[in-house]
Amino acid sequence: MSRWRRYVPLVLSLAVSLAAARRAGAQNPDLMLSQAERDSILKTYHNRFPIWGRKAVERGFDLPKPLGFNVLGLYMKQNIDITNLGISTGDNPIVPIDVIKFGTNSSSVSSISGRLDLWLFPFLNVYGFGGRVWANTTVQLTTPIAFTSSVDQTGYTGGIGFTGAIGIKKNFLSADVNWSWTKLEKLTESVNGRILSFRFGRNLKLGGEKRLAFWVGTMNQKFGRETNGSILLGDVIPPETVDRIRTQLENLNQTPWYAALNPVQKALVDQIVNALLNSNAADLKINYRLNKAPSDPWNMLAGASIDLNKRWTLRAEAGFIGRNSILINAVYRIDL
Repeated sequence: MSRWRRYVPLVLSLAVSLAAARRAGAQNPDLMLSQAERDSILKTYHNRFPIWGRKAVERGFDLPKPLGFNVLGLYMKQNIDITNLGISTGDNPIVPIDVIKFGTNSSSVSSISGRLDLWLFPFLNVYGFGGRVWANTTVQLTTPIAFTSSVDQTGYTGGIGFTGAIGIKKNFLSADVNWSWTKLEKLTESVNGRILSFRFGRNLKLGGEKRLAFWVGTMNQKFGRETNGSILLGDVIPPETVDRIRTQLENLNQTPWYAALNPVQKALVDQIVNALLNSNAADLKINYRLNKAPSDPWNMLAGASIDLNKRWTLRAEAGFIGRNSILINAVYRIDL
């Protein structure tokens, strides 16, 4: 997720920044530094970042301290589409199982992470993050047997990102992109993700060093389509679920879809069914490969932040329509 500030109308290039500065000062003088404030700041201004920061102060921009230490808490839930499922047992190669059809599948993620961000230029923030992840995937099978499976797992995540923005009078428009790599305990490989977001908001000066901002926006999420992993059968289909579908399991070899399977697929299905009926599912390892994607790649955002002073900022943001999320962010900034 992005991290950005409203101290200064930001721009996407130096040329645009310097050209827009004079217009911004005339349009919203209450957000700009007075000449006395500029002179006071410049007397003790020794920050190496952001690059061209001194020029920005000379033009009246109230820059944030360049280096930020962030603590973030995130909860996100969304529906996912699953296709091209293949499974196997033990060390056997993956076998495509086209007869398995899915209903509504969902994924939820909770994470706590730290992030380090730096204002590289007055208009560009760069950051890196890493943290702990708790994930749940709930899968609804409709064919050939109807049941719902819920699997929990933990892991770690990390990534990098960039944020840029432009000021429009007292408003701002920002764009953020970040790439993440998440390793979950039951997946063979890391899940690669990309989040692209846009926000449009309003800046308010509350008095002294306090600033308030609120915004609306939109976010697009994309992650690696193919997932490979291994899991114990008992974690996918617990004993209470087996009891509910036992009759269906016992009669599988009499169904048309079973008759249409090739010999390799039949052997795989027989092994899984026997493990379930003989109560040794907990010892059978299932290898799987599948493609997944968000059911709704885009969703809406709304949020607000408050600068308590030059060092501390608190921020909250909610996602809705297509993907539900809550983000809480606390930031401490220092000179550099």
